[in-house]
Amino acid sequence: MIIEQGQIFNLMDTNGRRKDVLNALKVYLEILEELKEKYPTESWSRYPQSLSQFLFYGRAIEKSSDVFTKHPKYDEFIASLGDDYQTFLDRDSEWIDGHLPEIARDLDEAIEKRARHYTSNLVKLGLTDSKRIISEAGYSFLKGSVRRDPIEDILPLDDVNILLFRQLSKLRVFSAPHDGKRSFYSPFIMSLVLLIGDEPIDEHTFEVIVQGLDPYCCGEVKEAVQNNSISLAELEKVCSDIKSELPAELVGAEDINYNVFKNIFKSSKSSERTSRLYYGFYKALKKFRSDRTEANYSELISLLDADTSNMLNKAFGYGRSIFKAGNRGSRFSLEKFTELNKDHPLISDGDFIGAFYNAYNTSKRVDGIREYSDTTVRLLSATGLFKFKSLPELSFKDILAEVFDSDELRGYIFGEMTEDEFEEYEGSEQCYFGRNTSLAEIFNFDSEKVQSIITRIQEVLHVSGADDVKRLLSDQKSAAFIEHITSKYPKERVAELLALVSERENNRSADKNIKEAVNDAATVPTIYEYLVGIAWYYISNREFDLYGSLNLTMNADFEPIFHAGGGEGDIIINYSDIVIMLEVTLMNKQAQKRGEWEPVLRHSLNLKALNEPKETITFFIADELDYNTINIWRAVAAVSLESTDTHKKVDGVVIMPFTNEELLKFLNQNLYYKNIVSAVKASFAKIPQIADVKWHEEIMEEILGGVTEKLRGKTIKGVTYDKTK
Repeated sequence: MIIEQGQIFNLMDTNGRRKDVLNALKVYLEILEELKEKYPTESWSRYPQSLSQFLFYGRAIEKSSDVFTKHPKYDEFIASLGDDYQTFLDRDSEWIDGHLPEIARDLDEAIEKRARHYTSNLVKLGLTDSKRIISEAGYSFLKGSVRRDPIEDILPLDDVNILLFRQLSKLRVFSAPHDGKRSFYSPFIMSLVLLIGDEPIDEHTFEVIVQGLDPYCCGEVKEAVQNNSISLAELEKVCSDIKSELPAELVGAEDINYNVFKNIFKSSKSSERTSRLYYGFYKALKKFRSDRTEANYSELISLLDADTSNMLNKAFGYGRSIFKAGNRGSRFSLEKFTELNKDHPLISDGDFIGAFYNAYNTSKRVDGIREYSDTTVRLLSATGLFKFKSLPELSFKDILAEVFDSDELRGYIFGEMTEDEFEEYEGSEQCYFGRNTSLAEIFNFDSEKVQSIITRIQEVLHVSGADDVKRLLSDQKSAAFIEHITSKYPKERVAELLALVSERENNRSADKNIKEAVNDAATVPTIYEYLVGIAWYYISNREFDLYGSLNLTMNADFEPIFHAGGGEGDIIINYSDIVIMLEVTLMNKQAQKRGEWEPVLRHSLNLKALNEPKETITFFIADELDYNTINIWRAVAAVSLESTDTHKKVDGVVIMPFTNEELLKFLNQNLYYKNIVSAVKASFAKIPQIADVKWHEEIMEEILGGVTEKLRGKTIKGVTYDKTK
């Protein structure tokens, strides 16, 4: 990723930025893969050279209809094509000559440009190249599968966590070329360094430093970071401060007219109301500086107590309280306020207008940093390593401290490359950034160092082998997950949220409330899967490993991000005597026929084939059930079927459908899972098995035998059929 001097890097473009970051990346990769299969010769270009960008945008709003709810320009464009839609797709030259000039702007600005913005996020993470060709890493992310090195293998992270860990470790923010070289900055390595040590750091400082540093930092700052000779407060100040000249209209001014003020103190989202608020603060502060009376202090405090105070903090306080003034409702006295803020530039600086402008300009930069850091924090969290529930901290910090030497890590934060090295690293097709490289390869750990790291981890954990390390860390994570579930999702809370799922059709705010209650980085179907797993955990009297049963990628705070995929069922529970699979969907009745029949049956077949002679049952859970789906699931129990994995024949596949309402009744009435299983088994045991597995051959023999009988003794095209055969 290349940025210009003064630019704040971002890992997801503002145009199309989404909270469900990983889901967005997966959806976009799926669309690119679909387009490549259907239109293999199309390049990533604008119309009429290619249809790819136009088609991508249409598929994106279709697949993410809950995110892209409004797209009037696209709708108007499609409507304007009318009967010419297919002619447009066919790129008829005469049609293009007559119509392209009038549609070109809307096509590029409202449709294709958005497609470029959305997919640029894939490029930034090395999941595609600049031509939107999916990379090795991109396919690993899409399929949810990686081949792990020995260090990765012991970490209790799923494959998506590991893939993101790798890609973010390789991520470099590059400068423009200078003297044949490019400087670079690694935000992920900086994040690791900040948290792998023992010095606590608040989220604001963490975000400002990680997002605020860049490859253009001066040599002294880079050296200080690498030598660990700069404090967090000093580093935060370096990242926040920007050097800017005072506008000519303010030079030498003793006061500012409102008409001048509103043209300087503004942002892209400024309104007349915002400008008036800022100007009111300016006047109140100027008056207080001139005459520090109780009345003037009261006027200033009233602005800090108003509902709009957050806007002032954002504009002049770097996102924090502008002054040390106590809390709303218990403000400091005038004397205490004056004493605590005596060195504050807005109070003490002799050049008030200069200080006011500098506070605004610097706060605007910090605000930009905080805005862009939202996606960075979400991606860090999605590695399963970075927690942000309270203070930022690392999961498995003691283990990571053995994997990474802090001083060595600092050497990866800043650096430079020649243009040829940059091209090989990121700029070309098949570049290093897009390859499937393990952590050991990324950090240049040879086999001897890998073994040394694993040995030290064994000593820290007091175990004797890598398998024991893996098992212990997994058990620790599972136990921590249960603590989280018990605290945040008691049975009553799960019941409330499941009920909210059933209200979605008639309650517009249901989705928003569900996401706010769990994780706004996940889709509602993913959250539903998570909640169903927890509900079944309570129905089972906590008798299984919940963490190990969920096929979900979770962040370090144990909240779901998205379904991990990999060709398995949603939730697979191994009890001592039975394996139960929960297949969970929010598809409506019509969509269930298209989207669920094949995968649910395939997963159930393969599960049974894999676990025989152990008994298996699949419970299909949906908010509503299609009549045919219910009976199809009943019917498959009567026939012999074949596993798609091993082609092994299996009989008696049990798939029992339940509605969300029925699941809620199980939960609220404290039903035990064995009673549910017993009732289902008893019912399915009554289904007579179709023992005649050769019925198809018999029919074909009857059909073909009858035809042969009629042909005997006849000559057709020179061939005489034997009368006796």
